[in-house]
Amino acid sequence: MTDSFSLAALPQIVVLGTGGTIAGAATGDPSLPGYTAGVLGVDALLQSVPALGRLAQIHTEQVANLDSKDMTFAVWTQLAERVAYWLAQPQIQACVITHGTDTLEETAYFLRLVLDTDKPVILTAAMRPATALNADGPQNLLDAVRVAVHPAARVLGVVCVLHGVVHAARDVTKANTHAVEAFSSGERGPLGEVDGETLRLWRQPVPEAGAPFPPPAAGGWPRVELLTNAAGSDSALVCCLISSTALQPRLGGLVVAGTGGGTVHRELEAALRWAEQQGVRVRVASRVGPVRGGADDGLNAVKLRVRLLLELAAQNQAER
Repeated sequence: MTDSFSLAALPQIVVLGTGGTIAGAATGDPSLPGYTAGVLGVDALLQSVPALGRLAQIHTEQVANLDSKDMTFAVWTQLAERVAYWLAQPQIQACVITHGTDTLEETAYFLRLVLDTDKPVILTAAMRPATALNADGPQNLLDAVRVAVHPAARVLGVVCVLHGVVHAARDVTKANTHAVEAFSSGERGPLGEVDGETLRLWRQPVPEAGAPFPPPAAGGWPRVELLTNAAGSDSALVCCLISSTALQPRLGGLVVAGTGGGTVHRELEAALRWAEQQGVRVRVASRVGPVRGGADDGLNAVKLRVRLLLELAAQNQAER
């Protein structure tokens, strides 16, 4: 009777699985580095962390099971729909998403821009597969759930929790390809930390102008390409992208990872001005990282692309 009452008193959350290294499995000796991402289901991940049952009643759903380098707009759309569905249920307090590390920052920022909810959404991941002898996924998942059920998390919106650190979706980026502490929030720094059962918050996320954007429907995603400025950059790629009749949909936007504070080669700059005259939306970030007070809205190039995708999709929808 006591156990039943205790379970009923626990908060309810949902954990959505999308694959990644956290759901990866070694193809042979677990002490060796080789593995395949997106093998185990989300239920198997939860079974490896028995302590979760003392924190929350957990519902699960497998939205996808892929290596996050292969993330698609279709999965993004489906993920946003499922998060919105679950968080619309009055008994669900928060959503946790297991994800790969490669495109974690893009998915997190996409969700930050499209979700209209005051309930927390926490993404987590791992640098080592679930079958590794020293897997980091179980602790990351435990920390993510601890944040999800914490009363203070309601001010956070969409965040990433990795290695005991709480990162804002706008700021988080993968900064190391090998270390367990692979993620950084740059100059702004993280939002806080998880220390056992304690959540310490140092600041709140920055508001996002124009959000929430409507998630693009299937077939409603515009084409926004990402270019990098470097020595010898010229107009060739821009001209090819605009003149190509094979691109479907046609080019709607360009994001350039510029040098320094967001500068571009003079030949590329001339091509970008011409592109704007052809109706292509152009945004410039810095390949160094976010630039304070710059035209990139303080975003790195991949996140600036996410924002431009949603801005163009909303504009196209309004013009129909």
